[in-house]
Order: sequence, then structure tokens, then C-alpha cells
Amino acid sequence: MLDKEMANRLGPLVNNQELWGALKEHLNNLRNLELQGLAVATSELEMYRKQGKASSLANLMNLKEQAIEAKKRKEEK
Repeated sequence: MLDKEMANRLGPLVNNQELWGALKEHLNNLRNLELQGLAVATSELEMYRKQGKASSLANLMNLKEQAIEAKKRKEEK
């Protein structure tokens, strides 16, 4: 969970449409690769690792929404 200070520091990245769009596209491509690898994973350990990577990448893809939420949450208190 982001705090207001970190959300403000990430603001220039998530508010720049060109940069954010390129980063989100890259993260999506990486996540798709992990999901494809998950489909053919041969061991339980490999499966868990790929699930974790895909989850982390999905979390990063939601960074903009998390930053907006953190700013709102602090303003309401």
C-alpha cells in the first residue's frame, strides 16, 4: 500500500501518458510471458514462482490506481 509521499514521488511517472503507457505495455508483455510459462510449468516450484512473478507484475500495472487511491485516502483523513 502506498503512502502519500511515495504516491507524490511516483506522480511524474504515472501521470505522463507516454511513459506510463510504454511501461504498462512492457509489464503486460512480461506478465503474458510468465502466464505462458505457467501453462507449461513442469514442477510445482516453477509454477509457484511464475504465479508470484505474474502477480507482482499485475500489481505494478495497477500502480497508477494505487497512487491515486493513496492521495485520496490521505486527503480524506
